[in-house]
Amino acid sequence: MTCRRPMLATMAGALLFPLAAPGEEAALEPPGPDELAFAVENMDTEADPAVDFYRYATGGWLGRAVRPDHLPTLTVFDFMRERLKAQMTTAVAEAGAAAATAAKGSPAQQVGGFYNAYMDIARRNAAGIEPIRGELDRIAAIGSMDDLTRFMAHLVRIGGPALLTGFGPFPDFADAKRYAIIGVGGQLGLEREDLYDDPPESPRRAAYRAYVEQVMTVAGYAPEEAARIARLTLDIETELHGGKLTPVERGNPANQYNPRSFEEVQAQIPELDLAAYFEELGYAVPERIVLIDPDFLPVLSELLRTRPLPEIRDYAAFLVINAYAPAMTTEFEEPVRKLTEALTGVTVLEPREVRVLALLGEKLGHPVSQVYVDSFFTEETRDTAGDMIARIEEVFRDRIPTRDWLSAETRAATLEKLDKLTYRVGYPDHWIDYSGVEIGPDPVANLMAIAAFEDERMRAKFGMPVEQDEFSDRSTLPIVVNAAYNPLMNGFEVPAAILQPPMFEASRDAPLYFCRLGAVIGHEMTHGFDSGGRLFDGDGNLRDWWTAGDAAAFDAEAEKLVEQADAFDVLPGLRANGPLNVKENMADVGGITLAHEALMRYLAEHPEEDVEIEGLTPTQRCFIAWAQTWAWKATEPFVRMLVATNDHPPNSYRTTAPLQHLDAFYDAFGIEEGDPMWLAPELRVNAW
Repeated sequence: MTCRRPMLATMAGALLFPLAAPGEEAALEPPGPDELAFAVENMDTEADPAVDFYRYATGGWLGRAVRPDHLPTLTVFDFMRERLKAQMTTAVAEAGAAAATAAKGSPAQQVGGFYNAYMDIARRNAAGIEPIRGELDRIAAIGSMDDLTRFMAHLVRIGGPALLTGFGPFPDFADAKRYAIIGVGGQLGLEREDLYDDPPESPRRAAYRAYVEQVMTVAGYAPEEAARIARLTLDIETELHGGKLTPVERGNPANQYNPRSFEEVQAQIPELDLAAYFEELGYAVPERIVLIDPDFLPVLSELLRTRPLPEIRDYAAFLVINAYAPAMTTEFEEPVRKLTEALTGVTVLEPREVRVLALLGEKLGHPVSQVYVDSFFTEETRDTAGDMIARIEEVFRDRIPTRDWLSAETRAATLEKLDKLTYRVGYPDHWIDYSGVEIGPDPVANLMAIAAFEDERMRAKFGMPVEQDEFSDRSTLPIVVNAAYNPLMNGFEVPAAILQPPMFEASRDAPLYFCRLGAVIGHEMTHGFDSGGRLFDGDGNLRDWWTAGDAAAFDAEAEKLVEQADAFDVLPGLRANGPLNVKENMADVGGITLAHEALMRYLAEHPEEDVEIEGLTPTQRCFIAWAQTWAWKATEPFVRMLVATNDHPPNSYRTTAPLQHLDAFYDAFGIEEGDPMWLAPELRVNAW
């Protein structure tokens, strides 16, 4: 399941849950039907489930729900995130109040100190952009390609943007136990890279150009200079975007694994002295580099040959200003709000006490997660979730020998990979120790100090066997409402924040939590064997362990999902993106399949719970709970962005499409051939 970049991650206004004042306990009511806790009143029982199951399962909520102005979507995960924000704004503000007396280097002192620096608006506004004046002076002094190369490496060390391109250590796809040096395409000012494919004068491109112009104006550039740099930025980023893999291409891990000798890589970008780059970073010149975007460096080379150095300096200045803007003067907020509105339909920004949570998660993820876990998470929750996960894994293990479409050889290899699967629940057994990082009153200096710590920590690990830090990826921090599978460690993590109502309510009947969080667990397990995950072996190495016949059989199963999605109308004239969504759609089918079967086994062990509730059988409640998990309201710009760039399909598709591959779904609701919800048996996926 899983936005980064402060630019678009800082949306909102009034929260769905009111904020408690600092020092006041965050007394929040348990989520109810309006927050998508499972409820019959969220259904439209007048609708025919054989005709429109989405309406039948969620129509009551759809009729009541109103998306607030500060959110591009309204889903069960948004309700959970809003609840978490309401909890954490209080906890973090309390840390801020206690920071002066807290033990130096403790999570409370660091989180509180970071919060205080960010919330000192008077100091930030008085400082303007002076906190990055030294970096802008460095840019102005760039007089050669060698100067540019060294500055690019310097930015890596202080946590700045990856200017033009970037190189650094990452676990090797082909040998996940050791590090490789990878090369990536440069970080653009906007993560919404589908925008660069728009026609030259599209409204979205115009909005981004206006944003760059406004940012540079706030930074003190004359209006005509700001306008020129805005046009230049869009031109440069459009060129660089053309050298990157498309979202669909990126979905195949093999496309991202392009090992080259150092000499071959250097030949692709002769304008930059890569040996000097690595010297500046403190690494020896590597023998090989793995290129993630194999065609990017020639595009960059052409750009550096044809554009004068002053233009590159101007572009670098924008990227640096843009990267640190969230921690500088609040004059940068209005440009962000306008761009956010243009791209997502969201018209207001979140309160600053909420926006700081995003920065804390990005920069001090483990310390702020410790604050959350200590305040809001219980060991009982962790243990109950662990039991459910074990049950779902057992179902998966038992199903593999029954997969007749696989040869005996590949079935054995699949079981071997499942035997090596790891999972972690809630929070890490060992937290990353940030106690040596100096957190002071300047928020920009804090960001740079944290980045320098991370850079040094990674340099110390390089050359040693890979040891994955638990719950350290931004997508699986304990404070993130998400779960994610990592093919390089053949494992998945279930953060504490998703182990909360209404996704996980162990006090309610089993169908509700098995077919909500349990289905998410099954989803993550299936990712190890989807169109991308199946390309990695049980040790996390990119290796083809399939026979040719089995690979062809799998591709035929996956193609059914592509065709099903390509036929689904998300909006009038807009179809779902089958090729981009195939992995997530495979995981959804696997997730609800494993969860339902695990539920049936659980009920067989506990026959006293195998009863109708509110006139619904356990299987009916299971599938309705699944559908209510994916009920949503969303802005049209956001939906269009999702379809173009996100490997996850729109929620309106996820409510029903995976269920159509389970025979039990048809039996539960009396769906027959000829009904709109019917999917012919030969089109149903039965991969896992």
